[in-house]
Amino acid sequence: MNKKSFNLGLAHIGVFVDNIKVSKKFYQDMLDMEIFHENIIKTPDGSILVAFVKKNDLVIELVQLPIPQKSKVEGPVHHIAFKVKNIEAARDELAAKGIVFIDAEISFKPHLFENGGKWIMFKGPDNEILELNEVL
Repeated sequence: MNKKSFNLGLAHIGVFVDNIKVSKKFYQDMLDMEIFHENIIKTPDGSILVAFVKKNDLVIELVQLPIPQKSKVEGPVHHIAFKVKNIEAARDELAAKGIVFIDAEISFKPHLFENGGKWIMFKGPDNEILELNEVL
């Protein structure tokens, strides 16, 4: 495996929240974390609200779904994201080992973080959701 492209550390942990305003205030006021990126993702079910908070190297992605019951079924921790340098190479390396990705294509958002971001998700042996994440 190319050590330069895969698993450079933790990118972030995705957590479902019931009320993103309350959660942002908690992480800011109680844990002294800063909000460094927010996004609204439009879906047929409604808007998904996203806020990234950080302190030092710890990054948490707060996600409020339009249908709160879904987050309770999946649990509060939605995914663990691994930081990668070359997401295409990392995906190809894992695919060669038999990993099947949840979506066939790598997702890209040009306005995610400063210069955009890419990600692709797969499942671990206990159905935990794992993500490869490249911040551009």
